[in-house]
Amino acid sequence: MSVVRGSFMASAYAFGVEGALPLEFRAVDLRERPDHPDHRFNLQLLPGETLGAIGDEDSGVSDLCRFAMGLARPPAGAVVLFGQPIADLVYYDLLVFRRRLGYLQDGDGLLQNLSLRDNIALPLRYASDHRAREVDGRVDELVDEFDLKRVATLRPAQANEEDRRRTAIARALALDPDLIMLEAPFDGLTQHAAVELLGHATARRDGTRRSVLITAQDLAPSIRPLLTRVVRVADGLALDDTT
Repeated sequence: MSVVRGSFMASAYAFGVEGALPLEFRAVDLRERPDHPDHRFNLQLLPGETLGAIGDEDSGVSDLCRFAMGLARPPAGAVVLFGQPIADLVYYDLLVFRRRLGYLQDGDGLLQNLSLRDNIALPLRYASDHRAREVDGRVDELVDEFDLKRVATLRPAQANEEDRRRTAIARALALDPDLIMLEAPFDGLTQHAAVELLGHATARRDGTRRSVLITAQDLAPSIRPLLTRVVRVADGLALDDTT
C-alpha cells in the first residue's frame, strides 16, 4: 500500500527554504576547544548526491551527523539543512523538522523491547498522521524490500548484525526522507550487503535520488565508486580524498 505524504510532512516543510542545499557545514569547528580559527570545516551536500566523509577517530568526522541532526552543537560555526540553521529550532520544531531527515547512528539504535518490525514502524506511528492500515502497508513494503520477513518478529538481540542494520536503515527510510545520514553503516557487513543497502538508501520512492551523507573511518573499495564524492576530514578541514 502506498503511503501519501500528508499534513505531518507539510508542517516539516514549513521550515527551510525551497531550493536550498540539503546540507551545509559552515565554518564548523570539529575540535572540543575552538582554538583553530584557520581550521574550520566547510562542506556542501548537493541535491541527490551521495557523499562519504572519512577520517580517523580524532578527526571529528563522527560528530558530523550528530551536529546535522541537532543532537549536539559544534563549538563554533553553523549547520544548515534545506536553508534552516538547525541550532535555531526550538525542541518541538526540531522534532517536526526531523521528519525530513533519516538517521542511522553508529551501531543501529534499535529499541530492544520491540520486534524488528515494530522498530521499523516507530516513525510512522509517532511522526505521521497515517491510519493503522496505512502504517502496516508501508511497514510491509519495507520488510519485503529489506528482506526481513523471516526475522521481522524477532527482537534485536535475537537477530544477527546484518539484519539489525537492515532494520535500522529501513526505519530511517520509513518516512521517505529528503536527506539520510548514516554513521559507519557498512562496518561488519559483507560487500554484497553493503552495496545492496547503499542502493536502498539512495533511491527514493518516486525513482529520484535521495541526498545521502555517510561518515566512517574508511570505506571499502567496492563502495567508493558508488559514491558521488568522498572527502577526507583532517585537521578540521574537508579535503578531497584521492586514496
